[in-house]
Amino acid sequence: MGKNEKKLNTALIIGRWQPWHKGHRELFKAALERAEKVAIGVRATFETDGSNPFSFSEVKNFIDEDLKDEYSGKYEVIDLPNITNVIYGRDVGYKVEKISFDDEIESISATKVRKSMNLTPVAHDVSAEERIKRSGHKGAVIWLTGLSGSGKTTLAKNIERKLFDKGYNIYMLDGDNVRDGLNSNLGFSEKDREENIRRIGEVAALFARAGFVVITAFISPFANDRKKALDAFNNNSHEIYLSCDLETCESRDPKGLYKKARDGKISEFTGIDSPYEVPTSPSLILDTQNKSIESCEKSLIDFILSNTSI
Repeated sequence: MGKNEKKLNTALIIGRWQPWHKGHRELFKAALERAEKVAIGVRATFETDGSNPFSFSEVKNFIDEDLKDEYSGKYEVIDLPNITNVIYGRDVGYKVEKISFDDEIESISATKVRKSMNLTPVAHDVSAEERIKRSGHKGAVIWLTGLSGSGKTTLAKNIERKLFDKGYNIYMLDGDNVRDGLNSNLGFSEKDREENIRRIGEVAALFARAGFVVITAFISPFANDRKKALDAFNNNSHEIYLSCDLETCESRDPKGLYKKARDGKISEFTGIDSPYEVPTSPSLILDTQNKSIESCEKSLIDFILSNTSI
């Protein structure tokens, strides 16, 4: 927020939103009548039981689909821990208020809404703790991002090999492999690129919940898409930025894609005629432009070990 930008009076509503439905929308509207903006807090109850099948990313998508067109700039979805008590001391300028609605709204049941979506969540008999004990390490998503030619695939393949040899459950997801199968029906429009990254985030989260370290190698140029993907497994997900300028990446051009883009054979190519949004606060920056691949490997392996050890 800029120094002179007005700070909006904000109301906070907290819930599981499993899923977001008409009653929640009415609560949001009532909150907005009392403030200039609404912070929608999502309690971290995902998979705590069969009543909480949706991840933060999925809940946020439900909310955005319902509100973004009509209420853009009037709300923010925030990820919260599993809050069970709200406690405050002396009056410091805000109030806690319960809002009631008519019987039609009050009677809406999230359970019934889930059933209407034909969802029957299945609780796992194997706990996350058991999986960690079996594998000897925590699951994690290691999300490599950077321009084409910055070294993502090379680094991911080398790390996968070395950590596998150390006994790690590890799997690499690479852009071309995923587009050849899971995402073969997607093109390169803005909407399809967003869906490509969303699906990858969900798949990576499934691997991580099973106890794997997942290392992904995708340009993933847009910050919001990366955030959604990382939010799918927010227990232990990390954005790793491979820093390498366009000139260097273009000189490498391992797949000949930059040349095709310059020749007009590829449109909307990241770095040429489509932007890349540099991460503002990545978990780790690897200078693949000036440092050797061996040096970057060591830095990344040390990072992974420190964030997955038990």
